[in-house]
Amino acid sequence: MSEEPLAEDEVDRKLQELEIWGQVGDKLATEIEFNSYKEAVFFANTVFSVAEKQFHHPKVTVEYGSVIIDVTTHEAEGLTEKDFAFAKEVEENLGEMDWS
Repeated sequence: MSEEPLAEDEVDRKLQELEIWGQVGDKLATEIEFNSYKEAVFFANTVFSVAEKQFHHPKVTVEYGSVIIDVTTHEAEGLTEKDFAFAKEVEENLGEMDWS
């Protein structure tokens, strides 16, 4: 997967494909709200699993009832395909969560 920074028009196009992410500076960012701290931590662990699998490590903040994530490819000094692949997989995992 390319670690070259994407052009601004490509970033805009790829953002349209995501449901819960936005661009903040040179990062993709999202805040996901949950009904409890337990659900937030459970989801954060899923994010950590995605990060390890992709070897792409975001900043993750867990608060009561929410998880805040931002991701960028530091070496590229901008958003890359790698960032969007990570964001997409996080979205897919969110849709598949079993809260029982």
